Formats: sequence, structure tokens, C-alpha cells
Amino acid sequence: MLIYTGLRVGEAQGLVGEDVRLAERRVSIHEGNRHVKTLSSVRDVPIPEPLAEILGNHFVRFPAGPADPVFPPPLGDYRTLRRTWGRICEAAGVHAATLHDCRHTFGVHCAQAGVPIARLQKLLGHSTPAMALRYMKHAPEAYFAEDAAKVAASLTGELDREREARVAAARASLRTA
Repeated sequence: MLIYTGLRVGEAQGLVGEDVRLAERRVSIHEGNRHVKTLSSVRDVPIPEPLAEILGNHFVRFPAGPADPVFPPPLGDYRTLRRTWGRICEAAGVHAATLHDCRHTFGVHCAQAGVPIARLQKLLGHSTPAMALRYMKHAPEAYFAEDAAKVAASLTGELDREREARVAAARASLRTA
């Protein structure tokens, strides 16, 4: 859940059944979640397909009513999570990784995928863009050329959708005439 959504550990621990909408492919982080501390943390987070499958299997094993915890004890217990995480990392040969590193991994992958700062800020529930900016050092410089091309297209009018629509309509009417 953490690595596919970038949720904070506490946000995931505070989820109840009605917060996870598999049919809508979203997780709702709201003020009712006991771990939400700021209004900027209130958000809807998309559920990608691989996570939807994992959560579907999870709900088969651990059915959750609207007010029931999504991760009931011992799954939602922080000590249990840390111990389990430690065992998984040890078995994988990964050292000094924390559960919070899942959130950072999500942020890094967002940057590498070219997710704009404003969207990354919203996805992670950061209060300011500056907090999300730390992930941008991981954005490949190859995006600079792509970004420059988009700006140039905007400046030259190539991105003028209205103009494109009118040209397409005019061409279509010439073909039918």
C-alpha cells in the first residue's frame, strides 16, 4: 500500500473500509483519519491496478465493513509492521531501510516518471511545493528537452487546440462538399 500510494504509515494504519474504494480506484485520506494532522494531508489517492489486485485479495482474507480498520491488528500495529519489515529487508539483503522509505520510493518514482510538482505535492499530501521539490533531484534531465519542446509548441501556437479543431472541421467540410 505504501509504495504504490506514497501514504504515510499512520495514514494507512488509520484507513477504514469506507476509505478504500476499489471500484473507483481511490483511497480517501480525510480529517476523520486519526493520523491526518493538516488540511493539506486531506486528499484522494489513486489505486493503481497492481495494488487493486493486492487489496482485493486482502479484503477476501480480512473483510472490512465501512467503519472497520482496513489493516486490523496485528497488521495495523506499528511494532508488528516494523518487525515484519525488518525481516523482509533482511531476507532481501536490504540494510537500513525504513517503512517511511516506501513513501520516499514512491516520490522518487513519481519524479522519474515526470509527475509535475503540483501533482506530486497533492499525491503526497505535502503542505507546500517546497516539500515535494526534494524528489525532483531524481527527475531525469531528459525531461528538460521534452519540457522545452512543449514550451516552444505553446509559444508558436502549435498547442492551440481551438485552432486545431477549426482546421480539422474545415478540412472535413471540404471533403464532404
